[in-house]
Amino acid sequence: MSTSLLEQFSLLEKTTHEILAHIEGWSAEQLSEKEDENNWSANQVIEHLLISEAGTVGYMKKKSASGWDMLEEGNDETTQAGQTLATRLDTNQRLKAPPVLPEPTNGFTLQQLTANWQALRSDLKAFLHTIEPQHYNKLVFRQPAVGMLNITATLEFMTAHIRHHIHQVERIKSKLHQ
Repeated sequence: MSTSLLEQFSLLEKTTHEILAHIEGWSAEQLSEKEDENNWSANQVIEHLLISEAGTVGYMKKKSASGWDMLEEGNDETTQAGQTLATRLDTNQRLKAPPVLPEPTNGFTLQQLTANWQALRSDLKAFLHTIEPQHYNKLVFRQPAVGMLNITATLEFMTAHIRHHIHQVERIKSKLHQ
């Protein structure tokens, strides 16, 4: 894995630790508590991130299974789409989850979610090690809001997605755990 990809993966890990730090020390009841039926609990936020990331990793593995040389190259338009998405996610604006993602169940403990997330991250890291630098601009993931992204833009999306939900966790904490 090149230094640039390793740096992006490290930022993804750092951002994950950041969101988990926001809910550190919360009781099981606080983690599953919701403001109302129209909002998620902190556990549901983490479950949503895990579901999204699992779908992203699964899609990339399937898309690249026939060989990286078979994938289309990214261009200025796809690069701009990735940047637009990251900018949009770097706000506290409330956004609807894409319909392709199931609604989080609130049926898992934080320990279960983080264990699954760690396993998924190990899988992602192993996958990233298989990508040769000449393939970094290949379009490997279809993000529902903007279309196809290369591996760099996909990692940026994943990181921005977590940062976006940090705002949500902060809102939950301010409304429920004053």
